[in-house]
Amino acid sequence: MAKTPSLYAGSQVTLMPPFVGTHSETWERFGVNQIPSGTSILGGIATISGTNMLTEKKFIMCSVIGRPSDGTILMDSDRPNDLVTISFSQPVSAFGAYWGSGYLCFQCCGYGDSPSILTFRDATGNIIGTDSFTYKGNGTLMWRGYTFDTPVKTIIRTAGDGEEGVAMDGLEATVASSSPLLYNISTRGFAQTGDNVIIGGLIISGSGPKKLLLRALGPTLGQSPFNVPNAMANPALDLFQGSTLIVSNDNWGNAANQQAIRDTGLAPPNALEAAILTSLNPGSYTAIIRGINNTTGNALFEAYDLDNTAGSKFGNISTRGFVQTGNNVMIAGVVVHGPGNKTVLIRALGPTLGQPPFNVPSSLPDPFLDLRDPNGTRITANDNWKSTQQTQIQATGLAPPDDAESAIATTLAPASYTAIVTGVNNTTGNALVEVYGLN
Repeated sequence: MAKTPSLYAGSQVTLMPPFVGTHSETWERFGVNQIPSGTSILGGIATISGTNMLTEKKFIMCSVIGRPSDGTILMDSDRPNDLVTISFSQPVSAFGAYWGSGYLCFQCCGYGDSPSILTFRDATGNIIGTDSFTYKGNGTLMWRGYTFDTPVKTIIRTAGDGEEGVAMDGLEATVASSSPLLYNISTRGFAQTGDNVIIGGLIISGSGPKKLLLRALGPTLGQSPFNVPNAMANPALDLFQGSTLIVSNDNWGNAANQQAIRDTGLAPPNALEAAILTSLNPGSYTAIIRGINNTTGNALFEAYDLDNTAGSKFGNISTRGFVQTGNNVMIAGVVVHGPGNKTVLIRALGPTLGQPPFNVPSSLPDPFLDLRDPNGTRITANDNWKSTQQTQIQATGLAPPDDAESAIATTLAPASYTAIVTGVNNTTGNALVEVYGLN
């Protein structure tokens, strides 16, 4: 539930809608001219290489005339020179552009339409994913944008037939953070009423505001491909700092900034689901997910980091909910963005919640924590935290207060992970799952 589906199984590349990056290129500054191979673009963070690259006002794409997406100038490299390479001096976590290539070529030229193929390589030259798409349109260039779990250093465009040319405009790129980040954190649990709603905690560390999106999903969970039973019909989301309510949302389309939510590419799939798009200063915040009219059901709480260039970052995410059995256990998701690996401590607390100063009723007496990789394969698990990694966990200063509680200290490569909290011997009760970023 963390992101839009990747381009193919195992890919670290995810499609995203149009966005504004840290660096942009519209070609207007070049006028109508030839572009030498190795020309600096995107404010100096990249170069573009190829042959017969021109900046022009239009580009004939077989049966249609390609038009710029922004302004009056686009860049093109005509057939049979299909190879275009964009090399970044600083790896990027996101890239997008408007693209065009031959359309209905058999009508004018006697050959078929050829797809554009993009290959994404990291700083060591490893391929982290590819995309293949064919232009279909009236000449207006087509957007194709991506985020990368591992930052990308090189993007290579080729054609499916090894010849078809390309038009390109409106490039956007976001320079990756110099340190690994918790990009997305989410928890699925069964939201009841009163003390048993889902309560999410966020700690933002560092300096400067953090732009983020919070979501509360319900109906989407009950639909394919998730098919989670007892999905919450209409979740609402309240965001607090201390006891002060900052903002609330029931149906995301009713938010004053609903278009900005839509523009993130992360708008909830269902109109009854909730979302809050905001910027928060470093500090501690609480999000409460509840059902409208005291309804109950499985819901998903998510927080997305929308600005990985900021001086602030997710330092901690926690979610308190009522752990049941079967499909109603608590499931936390974590997405790590590189460069490099992220060291984390994951905790599952139960008995501590029932003690002062919390005094939460019906706390889970003995939580069990299970960490899974992107394929659902168990990485490690823990019941009582002192039974494994005791010294390492104590060294973090974040050891659980109760011996029956669970903790896992580990280093995660950029990817998506899942932590499952259950009760030993199918016990139930309120529990807290937490993820701390340690580097």
